[in-house]
Amino acid sequence: MSVTMLKRVALAAMTINYIGAFIPGAPVWFQWIGRLAAPLFFYAMAWSLDKTSDKKLYFRRLYICSVAMGFVNLILSIVAQKTGLMTAVTNNIFATLFAGAFFIEILEYGRKHPKRRWRMWLSYGFWQIAFAGLWAVLYELVEVPYALLNFLSAVFGNAFTCEGAFMFVLMGAVFYYTKEDNRKLSIGYGILCLIFFANSALGIWGRFFNLVGSDVLVALMEIMTGLMLWGASFRPIFDLSHMLNNDFQWMMILALPFFLACNGERGQCKKYFYYIFYPAHVYLLWFLGVVILG
Repeated sequence: MSVTMLKRVALAAMTINYIGAFIPGAPVWFQWIGRLAAPLFFYAMAWSLDKTSDKKLYFRRLYICSVAMGFVNLILSIVAQKTGLMTAVTNNIFATLFAGAFFIEILEYGRKHPKRRWRMWLSYGFWQIAFAGLWAVLYELVEVPYALLNFLSAVFGNAFTCEGAFMFVLMGAVFYYTKEDNRKLSIGYGILCLIFFANSALGIWGRFFNLVGSDVLVALMEIMTGLMLWGASFRPIFDLSHMLNNDFQWMMILALPFFLACNGERGQCKKYFYYIFYPAHVYLLWFLGVVILG
C-alpha cells in the first residue's frame, strides 16, 4: 500500500468522522471510524518529510493553511456568537501537522548539531510551555475566547495547544523514527494507544490533577497532553459508556495494520487536493449540521 493510498483511507475515515461529529443523529461509531484519520495522516506526514523535494515549501504550505484555517474558525466563531448558534468550528489538523513536522525538525537539528543541541531544545521547550501556560491562564482566568486563542496557537505554531496536543505531535515523531522498522513502530504506537486507553479506562492522570484542586493546572495539563482529565475522579473505573461514547481516542490502535501494510512509496496524487478538501468538507458539514439541521 502506497502513502497516497493511505491518505485516501484517512480521507474517507475523516469524512465519516465529521459526519458523525456535525450531523445530528449520526451514530457514534462514525467517530470510532474517524479515530483512524489523524494517525494515518501523521504517518503520511512522516514519510513526506523524507520524500519531499522542497522541505521549506512543505513547511510553508502547512503553516499558511494552519493560520488561514485558524482565522476562518475565528470569524465563524464570531458569527456563531452573534447569531446564537451553539457550535462553531474548532478543528484545525493543519496546525497539529505543522507543529509535529516542526518538532521533528527540531529533533533533527539537535541530532545534526550536537554542540547546539541543548540550547535549541531548551529554547524550544521554554517557548512551547510558556505559551501553553499563558493559553491556560487567559482561557480560565481572563476568559479570552477559545477561537482567538486557537488562532494565536496556529500563528505561534504551538505543539501543546493545537488539536490533539502534544500526544499527537509526539505520535508524528514516533512515526518518523520508526516508519522503516515495523517492530519498533508497533511498540511505539502501541504505547501511545495504551496511554489513551489507560486514561479512558482508569482516569489516573485526571484523578491526580483533580486532587490538586487547581482549575488552571488541570486545564494546562489537559491542553498540553490532549488527554481528557476533567471529571475523572467522578467516573467509575472501566466505565464502558464513557469509553465508547466520550473518550474513545484509544480506538486509533485500529490504524496499526494500515501502517504495517504501507510500503513507503509516494504513489500518484494531486498535491493540493488534501489541502483544499479538508477545510472544505469540515465547513460544509458544519454548515449542514449546525446551521441547516441544528
